[in-house]
Amino acid sequence: MAPCSDAMIQNILTIKPEQTVKEAMDTFKREDIRSLPVVDENGKLLGLFGLRHVLLKLLPASVTMEDGVQRLDFLMGAAPGIAKRLKKTLPLKVEDVMDKNPMVLEADTSTWEAVRIMALHGSPISIVDPKTGDFVGMISRQTLLNELESLMNEMDAQSE
Repeated sequence: MAPCSDAMIQNILTIKPEQTVKEAMDTFKREDIRSLPVVDENGKLLGLFGLRHVLLKLLPASVTMEDGVQRLDFLMGAAPGIAKRLKKTLPLKVEDVMDKNPMVLEADTSTWEAVRIMALHGSPISIVDPKTGDFVGMISRQTLLNELESLMNEMDAQSE
């Protein structure tokens, strides 16, 4: 089976841990993306920051804790309170909100394993160099499915 790096996007925008949530969100809007790998000055992957992390920061602790509040639909008219939480979140550093232990793969990880991990844990997934820990790219649901569709089309063409 082909390595997952066949579906990798190499020219990925990254963000530094000291940048603000506001700066990251501006990049999300400008580039029409939903997450960014967080890397240090040497290109080492430190984490993943995305819109999901912003939304998690907006929730009360009673919701995010294990066995916490399961529903918030009883809070009618809470939008101003949520907006206030967003205002407080925007100046925070990305490193204070990011996922510090994101799912990662190595470039030679099999496509089967990438499909399994992505199906169970979501997307995107960072690809790192196993020897150096350097960030080298990402795969997403879309790039992985595009690669599989391309392989399927090649197989169909060969069988004709």
